[in-house]
Amino acid sequence: MKRYQSLGELPLGGGRRVVAIGTFDGVHIGHQAIISRAIERARDRGLESMVLTFEPNPLSVLKPELAPAVLTEPAFKAQLIGALGADARLVVAFTPAFSRIRADRFAEMLCSAPLNAESIVVGANFRFGQGGTGTVSYLQGLGRAKGLIVESPETVVSGDGKPVSSTRVRRMVAQGQVGEVIALLGRPHSVEGTVVPGEQRGREMGLPTANVAVAPQIALPGRGVYAGQVVLAGGRHSAAINVGFSPTFTEGQAPTLRLEAFLLDYAGDDLYGQRIRVEFLQRLRDERRFPSAAELVAQVEEDIMRTREVIAG
Repeated sequence: MKRYQSLGELPLGGGRRVVAIGTFDGVHIGHQAIISRAIERARDRGLESMVLTFEPNPLSVLKPELAPAVLTEPAFKAQLIGALGADARLVVAFTPAFSRIRADRFAEMLCSAPLNAESIVVGANFRFGQGGTGTVSYLQGLGRAKGLIVESPETVVSGDGKPVSSTRVRRMVAQGQVGEVIALLGRPHSVEGTVVPGEQRGREMGLPTANVAVAPQIALPGRGVYAGQVVLAGGRHSAAINVGFSPTFTEGQAPTLRLEAFLLDYAGDDLYGQRIRVEFLQRLRDERRFPSAAELVAQVEEDIMRTREVIAG
């Protein structure tokens, strides 16, 4: 998949394209339907398929106080989009200046070089142009005058009949519903971070954990203990994962949210400084304070056993 970081990187002499447009944070099954439809149409027409995304999330620029937690960082989003089979991905920097482009000017940009869209595919709630005045129906009207075909597939719903959206996925992740969110994403929710030195308490108890530093804007699951996997350069490893404040050892201290993963059956080198991906499969229990380290160890051993059962299932 070709990757472009701005419109200026696109070749001026490029042919026409079918373009899927959206922020696509999470690349959930609704996003996948939009992108897959663009890929399908492009193949039918013998054209290049392109996914146009915005970074950062437009809401973080328009209303920073309402900036949503990030489900997929740009590199992982690109990986997921590439796996769907798109020919190219274009990232448009969403800036205050970009937000002031008029809706008609944005439509003109889609049709003109260097983008040269033959058709576009967007979600039903797609908004564009200054103040979000542009709608799908408005774009379809403009498109007819310019020879631009605008498609908007039906909104994808989950098994309970509710629409699949990034907002819904974020809410479920924040509530710790990581098992339930797999059906909406088509994969486990995951976060990426760097392994950093901790306070070595786990090592002292015979249960060394990887302390993962995650950017503050990333969507971490709510406090609790989870069964999951850790993705390293050499493959996946089952892991019992804690998201929380380690209350057994930090009572009375200023709370600092931590992500710690105990890798089952891992006998490799220290992971300090490595970027790893942590995948959440199922919530096991709430985080709680134990009267002693021994009781904590006993509970963690039970968590490890349940993690094995989850992975085996």
